[in-house]
Amino acid sequence: KLGNYLTIGASTRYLKDKKLAADFSNYGQTKVDVFAPGLEIYNSVPQSDYKTLQGTSMAGPMVAGVAAMLKSYFPTLTMFQIKEAILSSAKSYKGTQQTLPGSEQKVDFATLSVTGGVVDVSAAVKACMKLEAKK
Repeated sequence: KLGNYLTIGASTRYLKDKKLAADFSNYGQTKVDVFAPGLEIYNSVPQSDYKTLQGTSMAGPMVAGVAAMLKSYFPTLTMFQIKEAILSSAKSYKGTQQTLPGSEQKVDFATLSVTGGVVDVSAAVKACMKLEAKK
């Protein structure tokens, strides 16, 4: 059983416009673990240039970067513990009505992922600090 991976949805910065989940994002209360920024991401591209990109291909590396940073600061924690810290500390948007990706239908953001939230680096660090203190 593969329990050490995360599935990521792409979030936007448009919470107030009720479009927190990107139109193109994958979603599902049992299919996506957490959302991360994936729209309008300024990124490096070949030929020593930069471009604004979007997609879950941008959101996935955001979470991978969070996990790598956490592991570097908390080397005694297992990756399973780091995964749990990321998920348990996600900024919750449960109860907010947001647009279902690919439609105009409004749904509770909680129905779009397991956590109903967006990755939160600061909160994940605090969660890891608590885990480390228990050792």
